[in-house]
Amino acid sequence: MSGICGIVNFGEENTVDKGTLVKMRDTMIHRGPDDEGIYLNGNVGLGFRRLSIIDLQFGHQPMCNEESSIWIIFDGKIYNHDELRKDLISKGHIYKTKTDTESIIHLYEEEGVEGFKKINGMFAFAIWDDRTKRLVLARDRFGIKPLYLSQSKEGIIFASEIKSILESRKVKRGLNVEGLCEYLMFRFLAGEKTMFKDITNLLPGQILIFQKGNVEIKKFWYLPDSEEILNIDEKDATNQLAELLSDSVKLRLMSDVPLGTFCSGGIDSGLNSAYAAELSNLCLNTFSVGFHEADYDESRYAEIVSKKYGTRHHQLRVDNITFADSLPKLIWHHDEPLNYANSVQVYHISKLAKQFVKVVLSGEGAELFGGNPRYLIAKIYQKFLWMPWFFRNLLKELSEFSSLRKVKKLGQFLPLTLSEVIVFNSYFTDWLSVNRILTINNDPRHIIESRLSLLEDVNLSPKNIMENLIKLELKTYFVSILNRLDKMTMAASIEARVPFLDHRLVEWGLRIPIGLKIKGFQTKFIVKKLGERMLPKEVVYRKKSGFGVPISSWLRDKKGLGRYLDLFTEPRFKQRGYLNIKEIERLMKEHLSNKSDHGELLWELINLELWNRIFLENDI
Repeated sequence: MSGICGIVNFGEENTVDKGTLVKMRDTMIHRGPDDEGIYLNGNVGLGFRRLSIIDLQFGHQPMCNEESSIWIIFDGKIYNHDELRKDLISKGHIYKTKTDTESIIHLYEEEGVEGFKKINGMFAFAIWDDRTKRLVLARDRFGIKPLYLSQSKEGIIFASEIKSILESRKVKRGLNVEGLCEYLMFRFLAGEKTMFKDITNLLPGQILIFQKGNVEIKKFWYLPDSEEILNIDEKDATNQLAELLSDSVKLRLMSDVPLGTFCSGGIDSGLNSAYAAELSNLCLNTFSVGFHEADYDESRYAEIVSKKYGTRHHQLRVDNITFADSLPKLIWHHDEPLNYANSVQVYHISKLAKQFVKVVLSGEGAELFGGNPRYLIAKIYQKFLWMPWFFRNLLKELSEFSSLRKVKKLGQFLPLTLSEVIVFNSYFTDWLSVNRILTINNDPRHIIESRLSLLEDVNLSPKNIMENLIKLELKTYFVSILNRLDKMTMAASIEARVPFLDHRLVEWGLRIPIGLKIKGFQTKFIVKKLGERMLPKEVVYRKKSGFGVPISSWLRDKKGLGRYLDLFTEPRFKQRGYLNIKEIERLMKEHLSNKSDHGELLWELINLELWNRIFLENDI
């Protein structure tokens, strides 16, 4: 793992300043405290920080080929590195190291950018080809590793983190005002957009080629075709899932440094820990984080998994004050407002893990198998499609009297179109509530169009609503939780790997029938069937807490998270120009008096304001 950054200016006479590149690189020292490197060649500069995992002695970067004509900086891990290495050696390539980085160079020499589709791994890398004077940027299929960029009249700047680009002093710090509505609804911006108006990110599965001032974008991975659904039964599907996940975990145990797993007490991390314990020659370290509030604490289930597999288990609890104290620092590490409150947990468990290991396996990605309870809302919506619109609208009005959030959300969905349901399934705050606190024009149709454009094959019908929902999640929600995982683990200088997102497993998972993912009201059905083989049933079938945080109650405590509500009374918050201050004051008053729960929206506003001060005003 590492932090990468670079500048390529127009015109060979427009040289890159070494001091600027060093500042960009060292802003990300947390991503790579073990080593550093620079490549300067006129108008080209590459910077690198390294967290040593494989070939600790000879993995220095930037790295070049035998003729020093191709240079690379690479963040990530290539899991089929040994297979690629043998093939490339047979074709005459000579290796100087044991690193996976060198395999990317030789693969590029042999096949150009077309060779990248052969890579199984998580990666963001930059190649400078001095022969053709072109820069090549690439990002893994699912966005496990981040890669940001900014283009201007001077050239192109890129980095693993936005703060590195800002350190160049070549990009203005400006808010992407058009993204405010989407942020407040979903907690993150999907696609290439970021909260900075002049900074974007390379999309997962994309390659960018920058040559002679021109930018070309290519894709090297596509979602499986909707018509390619497998004819497979429950038993065979469970067996195939077991084989694919076991092999994925085995590949991700490859390391020259100590390794462990995040074991939250859920089925996803439990399966990772079970396979890792069985496949590892050493006693496995497992890590969990919980709360003093019993309704949010899952540590008991983590201990059950640890006991079954004889792991060396470590756990901690995060309280309100620790959480609140951490917030400004972690927003800085995240580059954007924290999309999820449990980012704070991920950081603290990573700090704990750092004391024992350098690499952890994490359970992100299993939602691919219909694991999120909110998917059931879309499934129920399908059942009501035969009803006339006016009757569905009546049911919507009746649902508003319910005290259950999911019933209200279902009611809101009933009058909507298929595309609206697919896009809005993952919102945290509904559009009407967001619209009341924004003074700028907001049109949710732009959000729908923008998010649906991320699907290669938009063929919506009542029959395939769930398949399209999961595919869109892979392009949106999954990327956001992977961004959280990367930023929070790298803030603690450890590497996180995600076995459920081996591309072979994902491609297979997208092709199995939806009935093997959600059966009746049983989410993640096939994963739970595998879980029955590997884990105690009380872990497999326990009530899902969603790795939640008691945000609503903590906001009512001035010593903890509630201290940040004072931000809303300060003049500079009131002068932002895009917020309805009276409406926010009303929400805050109702929440503090326990009249209503506005924790979701207040959490987003706190993050937005702190982010404004940290990044746009260089404050805090």
